Amino acid sequence: MARCGRGRVGPSGGNRQPLRLFDIAQRVILSSVAMLHFSGGIMDLNELLRFAVESKASDLHLQAGSVPMLRIEGQSRFIESTPLTDAQTRDFVLSILPPPVRNDADRAILHGIDFSYQSQNSIRFRCSAYSQFGRYGIVMRVIKASIPTFDDLLLPAVIQEVALSQRGLTLITGTTGCGKSSTLAAMIDLINQKYRNKIITIEDPIEFVHTNKKSMISQLEVGTDTPSFEQALRQALRQDPDVILVGELRDVETLRMALRAADTGHQVFSTLHCQNAAQAIERIIAMFPHNEHDILLSQLSGSIESIISQRLVATTAGKRRPAVEVLRGTPVAEKFIREKRLGELLTYIESGESGMQSFDQHLLRMYNEKSISGTEALRWASNPEALAMAFRGIRRIGGSPSN
Repeated sequence: MARCGRGRVGPSGGNRQPLRLFDIAQRVILSSVAMLHFSGGIMDLNELLRFAVESKASDLHLQAGSVPMLRIEGQSRFIESTPLTDAQTRDFVLSILPPPVRNDADRAILHGIDFSYQSQNSIRFRCSAYSQFGRYGIVMRVIKASIPTFDDLLLPAVIQEVALSQRGLTLITGTTGCGKSSTLAAMIDLINQKYRNKIITIEDPIEFVHTNKKSMISQLEVGTDTPSFEQALRQALRQDPDVILVGELRDVETLRMALRAADTGHQVFSTLHCQNAAQAIERIIAMFPHNEHDILLSQLSGSIESIISQRLVATTAGKRRPAVEVLRGTPVAEKFIREKRLGELLTYIESGESGMQSFDQHLLRMYNEKSISGTEALRWASNPEALAMAFRGIRRIGGSPSN
């Protein structure tokens, strides 16, 4: 295959630096990996971003000492090129950093720098710059220009009901890259279409850009419009909101204020990095001092509208879609949370009351619809043995039929 560019990118001739051991190891590894052909000529950031979008990549990885890498439908693919030099990667990062950070980039990058960037082609990216071995790196996630719909994301209908409930705290949980931001964007857009509300989003950074439809939307970016989630949420409560989206519950004070907002009649959305509803509640409890747990459980149980957990699974069509667990804030769920009977939540979810479903129920349904393979379903199942028996019709999973 042809190589990227018109010769080696970086130092050449007598100024060429000796290869580091890290670089040699990198090349040995790459020699056995299928690579993507990049025909953009000399390595240029805007060309790389264009190539990422055209390749339908979700993420572009740039790191000094490595060739660029794309993630496409969950699979990592290196781009056929020479490794990026330290100077190249640093210049790429500095060229797109927000001005307030750029002058102090070498110090700021030690803590990681999260920001958004809009390319020359008006494509937006969520960026996370970092340092490794004292060298610059950055991951740039492609943000689709249009806000995804529920149909686009293949989300269960119950999530639309949650979005339009006009009450309580809704948490979207899952690992990084499982589609939490897309689900939240679809829910906010649905509210924007249906209700005359004031919606405030607090994000780090802003990803999907909303325009006013029936609602007025204010989007605040941490680091640009506000110093922190806590401060933004404190201010938001003074700005007559109906709906508040807090990008992430990172600390106790932000969580306290989110619960207070839900208690006082606002609809609040946020995210947590955990696997399921029970883990989400355990994570929240662990954030508070032990002597506050009883009060917290009482407040939390009365505030929860829904906990929606996601895992991205590969489809038989070669795409990805979310497998979704949904807990609704029913009187029974409120009782279980208040009494900290979290081990009983999964059985209750699988009863199917109020549209609830477990991961394994959703995986079984997708398997029966031939949307995903049995291997993929078992890979993401909470209880693979039980799901395998459901495949064979030996048992049922909650209210889900086995065939």
